[in-house]
Amino acid sequence: MVAYTRGELSLTLLPLREKYKTSRLLNFNKKYRSHLEIVALVIEAVKNKDAGNSSIMRHANINYMQLKKYLNSLAEMGFIEPNIENGQISYKATERGLAFLRQYYVLLGMLLNL
Repeated sequence: MVAYTRGELSLTLLPLREKYKTSRLLNFNKKYRSHLEIVALVIEAVKNKDAGNSSIMRHANINYMQLKKYLNSLAEMGFIEPNIENGQISYKATERGLAFLRQYYVLLGMLLNL
């Protein structure tokens, strides 16, 4: 486990497969993930490097139709930017997307420390 610390907030991050299962962390009996949870997973997948479609789909555990929907929305909001090299499209998180991800972690930490 890795600890994420920001000021007074200390959030323990779980292993990759369990990392963003917010519903499990908050003991909600939800069957589905929220849109914000999926958005955070997509941004997390592209935050450190240019990532292609398949790596984003694997990281966020979504299918291709969902991927297209989320990538279009995130690009319109300015959270990610596409990069085309040699006919291959990859995506990278923008500063605005990273700011969203930080705020998402803060909110998640506040909910976990109830």
